[in-house]
Amino acid sequence: MQAIVKRSAGPGVELADVPPPRPGPGEALLEVLVAGICGTDLHIVDWTPWAAGRVAPPRIVGHEMAGRVLAVGAGVDRLRIGELVGVESHLVDGSCRECRRGQFHVCAATRILGVDVDGTFASAVVVPERNCWPSPEALGPERVAFQEPMGNAAHAAAKGPLPGAAVLVTGSGPIGCAAVGIARAEGASRILAVDRTPERLAMARAMGADEVVDTTQVAPADLAEAFEDGLRGPADAVLEMSGDPVLLEAALATVAPGGWISLLGLGNPKAVLDLDREVVMRGITLFGVVGRQQFQTWELTTRYLASGAVDVGPLLTHRFPLAQFGQAVAVARAGRGGKVLIYPGDGSIRD
Repeated sequence: MQAIVKRSAGPGVELADVPPPRPGPGEALLEVLVAGICGTDLHIVDWTPWAAGRVAPPRIVGHEMAGRVLAVGAGVDRLRIGELVGVESHLVDGSCRECRRGQFHVCAATRILGVDVDGTFASAVVVPERNCWPSPEALGPERVAFQEPMGNAAHAAAKGPLPGAAVLVTGSGPIGCAAVGIARAEGASRILAVDRTPERLAMARAMGADEVVDTTQVAPADLAEAFEDGLRGPADAVLEMSGDPVLLEAALATVAPGGWISLLGLGNPKAVLDLDREVVMRGITLFGVVGRQQFQTWELTTRYLASGAVDVGPLLTHRFPLAQFGQAVAVARAGRGGKVLIYPGDGSIRD
């Protein structure tokens, strides 16, 4: 079958013929219908220090997908052949202290599809049965695949109360824009979205933002004032999706005493906070958010999408066949659109 492979250490990937995978006990073989490009994939393509310290080539990359069950291994009894599934990309050990407490999303032994094991930019992939999320056919493969990144937004948004809240969303990529839609579905009174590209700010408006702030048009020292102007007062909640320390500093200055902040974006450079003055003495609650809760978050994303409460159509902006992966990466790296989707083709597997 064909796949996008990181052959060796260093920048770049290649389209290659690789042996088709076979499901072992407790595993399912999935035809990959559609897969999404994520920032993690760009790190692997570019071979950033993070990728060099984590990924052991050769590796098939990719981790967001929707698939159809082609075959199952011994002991698999929950899945049906032909069933449409989303895939939880974090593979946990199930036996560590955190897993035994039901905190699978912080399992210290987590392996990630396309990072630690072969991933989803391929005609087919093998994953544990546990990681397959049967999804309504009516959603279609693109929305089913988007449940994985949308789950990050749903996890972050579920950390505190949103009904009636003034919500600041910093970073309006696909996950940030999904957070805007979720905040709107949950009854936020006013939503302000922040980004530096007009295209993504337009997506945020399409998802329900009342107002937006273009950070290229505001001096860093004036961001907090701009946020309060857009919200017509302080924020009750902040969904921080950018990792930008300047935005985090402004968000902390904007959030009301007793408010809460979900931190999903990874900082580069790292943020430095005055915890005494900015957090402790103002009663601010900070939540570190990683991945998705397994599988409460998947229940949330399915409900949002199946009910129509959140329409992610405006976020699914670019589509490419597997053979045009390089072009797809260039679009994703430009950061001016929404989710870039990869179609591996007819999914045929040659024995």
